[in-house]
Amino acid sequence: MIKSCILMLCSVFLLLTIETAFAAEPGYTLIEAYQTTAATVDGKWTTATEWSDAYILPMTGTTLGANGIWAYKMDSSSTYLMSFLIESPDSTNDATDKWVICIDGSNDGGTAPKADDVKIEITGHTTLTMYVGTGTAWSVIANKAVTWKDSLATSAYNSANHYILELKADKGALGDWGANPPPHGVYVSMYDASNTAAGTVAWPPTSADNPSRYGLIASYDATVPEGTSIAFITALSTFAVAATIFMKKRVSLPKL
Repeated sequence: MIKSCILMLCSVFLLLTIETAFAAEPGYTLIEAYQTTAATVDGKWTTATEWSDAYILPMTGTTLGANGIWAYKMDSSSTYLMSFLIESPDSTNDATDKWVICIDGSNDGGTAPKADDVKIEITGHTTLTMYVGTGTAWSVIANKAVTWKDSLATSAYNSANHYILELKADKGALGDWGANPPPHGVYVSMYDASNTAAGTVAWPPTSADNPSRYGLIASYDATVPEGTSIAFITALSTFAVAATIFMKKRVSLPKL
């Protein structure tokens, strides 16, 4: 128990300081968790604990639930596989439904995608397209060892049938930066064509075309505190980031 508390406090302390160390959209940070359970890419929770070792975040707000979640962890058993889970409240199959995952490999920002920026886009639950930045826009490239599957299923976060995406990307195949550890920029979004009023729901709520406003994979952690879920650490992280922003707003230097 003492070990768990120390590790949790360290996680909170780290997340209190990372926004000042790296460029990122304020309040949107996570730590790369090393998996203890391999994810099966089948578009559902194969077991109740398949993603319990991941860093799990709400797509909107601060509550994990039916409005959408996403999760991330690293499979380091052989090659480094970036593993993603996204859950949407959508239950309709529309040709223009869309999942998007963007990675800024060097976390060097910029207001347009550059050569170290990659976009993975899945449209209509059928077609994967990959892009790399040119410095001014996105350019289509061949699939770089990305595997994926989405399906209608239920989960602990939404008991109704809804779309769940599971995706793995070989980090080393995504670019020269793939051999490097975090920090990396990250952006995740989903679009439900049957709910145009909601528009694109994104984490952070910015644009895939502007890496300077991506979220941040700040560091990595090969351990998970005993008896503590990543979801709980996420809650602490959200509190830590909120506290940081609050302090930034409240603290000012004395006038000279």
